[in-house]
Amino acid sequence: MDTGFVLDLFKRTTEEEEGRAVGKQREKERAGPLNSKRVLQGVGDLHWEEEYQGLDLSHFMESLGGEL
Repeated sequence: MDTGFVLDLFKRTTEEEEGRAVGKQREKERAGPLNSKRVLQGVGDLHWEEEYQGLDLSHFMESLGGEL
């Protein structure tokens, strides 16, 4: 557990103060550097492998003007 979280256990705050703190933390996360956690938050659920069976990669590559 992070030291900051341990110290927070002993700190008394009101719900309003806690809400502001959460809002500030979210702003920091959005404005901070791009990391794997932020990237994964923006990615939706992946499809099942069976949904990709009918797709042809070579056709897609040709549509981009490249070759496989």
